[in-house]
Amino acid sequence: MSQAPLPLPAEVFAARRVALAERMGRPVLLLGNGLRARNLPKYSVEFRQDSNFLYFTGCALPNAAALIDAAGRCTLFAPLPAEDDALWHGVVDGPEALRARFAVDALRDIAELESAVTGLGLPTLAIPDEEVNRLGARLTGLPLRFGVDHGDDALVSAVIDLRSHKTEAELIELRRVAGITAQAFRLAMAATRPGGHEAHIAALFHGALAAHGLTTGYHSIITVRGEILHNPDYLNTMGAGQLLLLDGGGEGAAGYTVDITRTWPVDGRFSGRQRAAYEAVLAAQRASIELVRPGVRYRDVHMRSAEVLAQFLCDEGLLRGGVDEALATHAHALFFPHGVGHLLGLDVHDLETYGDRPAYAPGRVRSTEFGTAYLRLDLDLLPGHLVTIEPGFYVVPAILHDPALRARFKDQVDWDRAESWIGFGGIRIEDDVVCTQGAPEVITDGTPKDIPTLESLIGQGPSALERLSL
Repeated sequence: MSQAPLPLPAEVFAARRVALAERMGRPVLLLGNGLRARNLPKYSVEFRQDSNFLYFTGCALPNAAALIDAAGRCTLFAPLPAEDDALWHGVVDGPEALRARFAVDALRDIAELESAVTGLGLPTLAIPDEEVNRLGARLTGLPLRFGVDHGDDALVSAVIDLRSHKTEAELIELRRVAGITAQAFRLAMAATRPGGHEAHIAALFHGALAAHGLTTGYHSIITVRGEILHNPDYLNTMGAGQLLLLDGGGEGAAGYTVDITRTWPVDGRFSGRQRAAYEAVLAAQRASIELVRPGVRYRDVHMRSAEVLAQFLCDEGLLRGGVDEALATHAHALFFPHGVGHLLGLDVHDLETYGDRPAYAPGRVRSTEFGTAYLRLDLDLLPGHLVTIEPGFYVVPAILHDPALRARFKDQVDWDRAESWIGFGGIRIEDDVVCTQGAPEVITDGTPKDIPTLESLIGQGPSALERLSL
C-alpha cells in the first residue's frame, strides 16, 4: 500500500462526495480497479485506478471500494496489510492511518464489502476491471460492462455534471503537469536531428516525465509519419526534410493528464511547403482558441479551423472552387479529416466512457459527413470546460487514393498537385484550453510552437543517446 500523500487536498475529495450525495439523495457504491495479471499470477500489469473512483476518493489503492451515504459520509473498503507485508513492501499504513490519509469517515477491510452492501440495491458504475464488474453486478443487481452497460443512469448524469467543469484545484494540478510536459518537449526538440531515431526521442521524452514523477496519460505518438493519426510505433530513423510529430502528455498522481502536440522539422529548418502548411495550421489553431468562450458552440470552434485551412488549401491550388464550396461539400476534410478537439481531464478523452452523452448537447447528434463525423464534441462552452484545440494538415495516401473519394471530389481537387504532396507527412498543433468568464486560458502555452522559437531549439542540445549516456 502506497503511503504517498493525496495528490490534492483531502477536503477536495470530501466536497466532491457531498456534491454527489446532494445530486443522488441516496447512498452510492463506487468500485475501484483491481490488479490484473500480466503473465504470471504474481505479476500484474501497470495499475491505474478507475477515474471516477479517483475523482471522489483520491485513493489509488488496488481492490478498493467506497460507500458514500446520502449525506456524503464515506466508508472506504480496502485490503488491509498481511502479517508479512512489511517484509515484502516495507512498513505500510494500518486502518486508522489510511482512514486519516483519505479523510474518510470509516475504513473497513475489503473482505467485508459483500456483507455490508448485499441487498441494499445501491447505484454503482461500471469500471475497466471486468472481474470487479462481475462482483458489482452481483452486489447491486445492475448489468455492468465497461463502455456498454454503464450502471445507474442517474449516477452517470451526476458524474458527468461534476467532472465536466474543472475547479481551480484541478487546474492548479493540470498547470503543474503542463509545465513538466513542456520541459520534456523542449528536451525532445533539442535532441532531434537527422540520423536519430523515433525510439530515442520517445525514451528521452518519457524519461523526462518519469524523472518528475509523471506517467503518460496515453500512448505517446512520436513519428515522422504524422499522416498516420494514431501511429503506435517508434520504428523510423529521422531524416533531413522530414517532420517529427510528437503528441504526448504527462499524467500526475491525481490522474489528470495534459494532451499536447507539436510538429517540427528534423533538420531544424522548415522548407517552403512545410512553413506554409505549418503557418496555416497555427493560424487555424489560434483562430479557434480565440473562440473558446462562454456560450460559443464547439462545432463553430471546429469550423473556424476548417475555414482557415480551407483557405490555405485553395491558395495552394489543392482545392478548386473557393472556401465556401470546400466547406459546404466537406472537401477540406481530405486534408483535415478529424475534429478539432475533445474534453480533457482525468482521461485524455474525458468522460468518453459514456460515448457522446457528455460531449453532445441534448438534441445534437454526430454528423455522418466525411470529416465532421469525427467531431468528438458539440457542446455550448461554459466556464470550467477544458478542451483541446488541435487542427491539422495531413497528406494521407489512403485518402487521396480512395476511389470513392476521388469520384466524389473529382472536380474540386487538383489531383496531380495533391499527388505531388505525397510523402509530406502531417502537421498537428494541439493545446489545452480552459473556457473562463473572459479570455481563454491556454494551460499548455509553455510548450513552444512559433517557428522562430522552434528553429532556435531543434538540434541545439545533446542527442537523445548522448543525454541518456548510451
